[in-house]
Amino acid sequence: MNLFILRHGESVWNREKRVQGSKDPGLSEKGKRQAKSAGSRLKKKKIDIIYSSPLKRCAQTARIISRKTGAKIRFIPGMQEIILGVWQGKTIDEVKRLYPASYAVWTKEPSKAAIPGWEGVPKFRKRVDRAFKTILEKNPAANVCVVAHWGVIAAHLAKTLDADFNRIFQGVRVDNCGISEISYMNGKAIIQCINDTRLLS
Repeated sequence: MNLFILRHGESVWNREKRVQGSKDPGLSEKGKRQAKSAGSRLKKKKIDIIYSSPLKRCAQTARIISRKTGAKIRFIPGMQEIILGVWQGKTIDEVKRLYPASYAVWTKEPSKAAIPGWEGVPKFRKRVDRAFKTILEKNPAANVCVVAHWGVIAAHLAKTLDADFNRIFQGVRVDNCGISEISYMNGKAIIQCINDTRLLS
């Protein structure tokens, strides 16, 4: 099995530097161009099926890739981004000003941040792990594309590498429509690349 995981294209809130979490902004025009470029690259990989978060920024990215590759889409709620409570919809500058203590913790150890109304990292990671487990079990010999979010990708990389989530989330760059490829052979995961952004518009 070959798993191609990519973050959604740039959203209008990415452009405005707003915290998204489980909120549902759509793609910017740049994000749509990025998705088209990613779709053209993935077409060469002969994608069999696309799994996507149902949030708009991922759904729009997945549909663009589907048109390029011909692969059908299945939406998985477990792939949604982590719920970030009262931060959602606010700009980064607003969060820094209104919640300086929790933001300072977030920038160093996200799992220890105390964000009012948030999901929390342990709960988030459990649902993401379940979602990926379902995908892996259902597609043992397929080329699969997963369209997800920054936090979701970090959670799966941490699981795959048996690494600390905080270090992955803070130390691994995940750009809009950057593609990460993981091959699974005989129960072993081999990371082929992380955050490949070549040829993106």
